[in-house]
Amino acid sequence: MTNQNRHGFAIRNTIAACCLALGVASTPAMAQTVDSQTLSNESKSAKDVDIEADSLQVLEDQQRAVFTGNVDAKRGNVRLKADKLVVHYKEKPRTDDSKKTEVTDLDANGNVIIITKSQRITGQWAKMNVVTNELTVGGNVVVRQGKTIVKGKKLFVDLDTNKSTMTGGRVKGSFVPGQ
Repeated sequence: MTNQNRHGFAIRNTIAACCLALGVASTPAMAQTVDSQTLSNESKSAKDVDIEADSLQVLEDQQRAVFTGNVDAKRGNVRLKADKLVVHYKEKPRTDDSKKTEVTDLDANGNVIIITKSQRITGQWAKMNVVTNELTVGGNVVVRQGKTIVKGKKLFVDLDTNKSTMTGGRVKGSFVPGQ
């Protein structure tokens, strides 16, 4: 595989993981802050990823791809916007002596917005550990579903257990029935 094709493959897989990991889905607001079950189910199927940014820099020696400026990534019904998205990856050997690129971590920084058809999460940064399937969003986090709003400093989501927690000080919520 050529470097260009290998990086294209890595970038496509990275964005897919990022968009899946950073998305949220509809759920009753009082039951939990973020419904990750839909994301976990969706992550098991292959879908195209579209991404736009003002620039892309692949740092092969550091195994990173850096998207900067008006980053807009979309996969299915999940969209991620940020000022910067850093994708960390590793090359792993296959049994046929070729290499496979695997995404390990994603870091979105600056004006992070995660949008699905029913929810919107905003914060100053988001980190996704692809290996452990855990997402953290920080910096004045707001989760909005219709008129229901939950605010806090840090949101942690375990996509495997479908558990989300808002921490880092006082949490404020305004829950509207039927939202």
